[in-house]
Amino acid sequence: MNRADELATRLLGLVGGPDNVVELTHCWARLRFVLRDEAMADDHAIGALDQVAVVVRQHGQLQVALMRGLLETYDALRSQLP
Repeated sequence: MNRADELATRLLGLVGGPDNVVELTHCWARLRFVLRDEAMADDHAIGALDQVAVVVRQHGQLQVALMRGLLETYDALRSQLP
């Protein structure tokens, strides 16, 4: 398992699992999650991950900025979602 796959697995667990993700998109700087149950996401634990620069809740999304590897992590997340 590569670094992006590992991070994707950890992120999915911390946002409440794959079934809690309604939509996943990204911009140039952030992963953008729309969640079924926002209370299931652990913002503090996500922000404590070494690869995470910032966690923000904005516009009905949980937005996660990474230090590096955004596109690779996005692809890894997509492959783990139903």
